[in-house]
Amino acid sequence: MSKIRITSLIVGALLSATAHSATVYISDIQFVAIREGLDNNTRAVERGLKSGTPLTVLEQNDGYTKVRTPSGNEGWVADYFLSEDMVTRDQLDTLQTRLERSTNSKTEVTETLKASQQKIQELNNTNASLKDENDSLKQQLQDTAELTQKAQAIVTQNEDVSYQIETLKQQASTAIAQAEKLQDTTEQKWFMIGGATLLGGLLLGILLPMLRRKKSSTGSWS
Repeated sequence: MSKIRITSLIVGALLSATAHSATVYISDIQFVAIREGLDNNTRAVERGLKSGTPLTVLEQNDGYTKVRTPSGNEGWVADYFLSEDMVTRDQLDTLQTRLERSTNSKTEVTETLKASQQKIQELNNTNASLKDENDSLKQQLQDTAELTQKAQAIVTQNEDVSYQIETLKQQASTAIAQAEKLQDTTEQKWFMIGGATLLGGLLLGILLPMLRRKKSSTGSWS
């Protein structure tokens, strides 16, 4: 008995012990055709099923298994084309897919971490800028408070100066009034003196001729 026949019997025995709803896979051998009967000369209902294709077991018979393909076709395939486990190549593809997903996930996490670090740096820079602005505002507030105090002091001094100026104005007004009053009195005095002088001059002008006449009259009598 050939090795292929022995392998077929072993696989058939194993498959006969499983339920009809079990799943088997195209082994890692070649592309396999599913046929209507147990003979390779029967019509193929589906061709080119590649290694790793899952098939639903419907029936086992003398080294052949009736299966249903993923597309819904039913037919027979030799047991030595089947495997109860996923073939190594498919497992490798699965692991490769998982590895690629893990790599992509790691890349995404790295990019997210990098973006987060950049965001943290931006926030730190913004915080430092806000701190500088806060310090500047505090200094401006302090300068403003000092200027306010100086302005209040100047206003107070101006109020005192204004009061002093107003007092001086009042004193000046009083002095001017007194000067004007004194000037009026002086003018009146000079007017009276002038009038008296004029009156005296007139009297002298009248009396002197009279005295001269009298004196002349007296001299002629002697």
